[in-house]
Amino acid sequence: MGREWTMPGRARKAERMDGERAIIDIGSNTVRLVIYGGPPRAREVLLNEKVSARLGKGVAETGHLSAKASGSALAALARYAALLQVRGVQRVETVATAAVRDAENGADFLEAVAALGLKPRLLSGEEEATGSAMGVIAAFPDARGVVADLGGGSLELIHVDGEALARGASLPFGTLRLPALRADGPARFSRRIRKALDVAEWHCAPDESLFLVGGTYRALARPALEQHACGIDDPHGFTLSHEAAARLCRSVLRGKLPAAGSGIAASRLAALPDAAALLSVLLREINPARVVFSGWGLREGLLHGRLDPAVRRQNPLLAGVSAFTEALGSPPTVAAMVAGWTAGANPPASPVREDLRLAAIMLALASHRIEPNLRADHARDWALRKRWIGILAQDRALLAACLLANAGKASQVPALEALAPAADLADAVVWGLAVRLCRRLSGLAPQVLANSAISVEGPQLVLSLSGPYAALYADGAEKDLANLAARLNLQPSFRAT
Repeated sequence: MGREWTMPGRARKAERMDGERAIIDIGSNTVRLVIYGGPPRAREVLLNEKVSARLGKGVAETGHLSAKASGSALAALARYAALLQVRGVQRVETVATAAVRDAENGADFLEAVAALGLKPRLLSGEEEATGSAMGVIAAFPDARGVVADLGGGSLELIHVDGEALARGASLPFGTLRLPALRADGPARFSRRIRKALDVAEWHCAPDESLFLVGGTYRALARPALEQHACGIDDPHGFTLSHEAAARLCRSVLRGKLPAAGSGIAASRLAALPDAAALLSVLLREINPARVVFSGWGLREGLLHGRLDPAVRRQNPLLAGVSAFTEALGSPPTVAAMVAGWTAGANPPASPVREDLRLAAIMLALASHRIEPNLRADHARDWALRKRWIGILAQDRALLAACLLANAGKASQVPALEALAPAADLADAVVWGLAVRLCRRLSGLAPQVLANSAISVEGPQLVLSLSGPYAALYADGAEKDLANLAARLNLQPSFRAT
């Protein structure tokens, strides 16, 4: 990816897992509490609870937070405060966004929140846009393009280029406002959105992406996920070309919505045509090469912005995978040794992304903590369905290809071609077959890894073992070497040194 990374290393557990942190997000649609644990660079959600108070509905209609919505929100916040006290969570951040910001009685509502023992902070539109962008940067460290965070009361836009942010803005185009804006017809709706975008001069440079944040946009991704039928059910990291995103919008606007019972709340389903209409205009005016759906946004951005610079430079994928596999009893240090050993079998001229290959190896080795009849299915689910940070859907496919090959299920890999190019999947199969050879040959014993090697020498794939360890090369290793060599279009060769 063209970026230098630092890895978590063998820090003390207290440094890697620095306790629970909580974010209370008082939004225009929902009031949500999320408690995070896990490694600081790849936070895991321990609790996620929301109440659909719809504070922004009254603001859009009257300019005030309604008594009913405020009462619902305050009841939820009282529960959250009590729950945090019971759990002993000390680090809590409470933020309020567009609905409270725009309401004439917003200050009174914040006083009521403070009376519950919380310390609410009212975010400006620019702060909200910046927080969302920081969440995208945390999830996709090489992000380049425009972040669009669609909430109930507003649409936040900001340009990102790695860690650099520019031109943050908050526009009054939240899901609670869109129905009224569309009531005058599609032409006037498009003109109004286009005029607001023209003032801010929003556009993407060639090959930049539009990162879509917010629950409504993640729900919009569902029809495309179902169409791919590839095993991924988490929209985070799912990518569509500009043209495919435009087709998705047209399909939703024609009434082709996810079926009832798909797990999408009725209020989200009802908002999808409005979100699709807005996205159609954004695609035309911002003109991204692709759209990327992000499950990380404001809340994760608030956490990311408070990390030490050294922690922020850690590779988020490796931080998350390391914590996960170590908890299963599979040390990342062993995976690093295997990665070094198997590097000799990397396909020539293959643009290997080493962090992805190392993550795949960590998961491949950890999968052997699972009983054999469940191993391949679990490993495939880890690759395709578990929330990893720092990768896209096509990267998930490469993880799955490696894990399936390691489990002896390489025949299942072609089913992943809807997500990633066949040539890239073929490279990932080589990773998995190399891990399989290394694991079964050495038993992961460090002294065997230190006294053996795999290398490409002309038309041959050569496995070398020093004299005392030559007896380890038996039928199983011979078969694994032959399978790996065949994938590389090479001849297998064994050498005792």
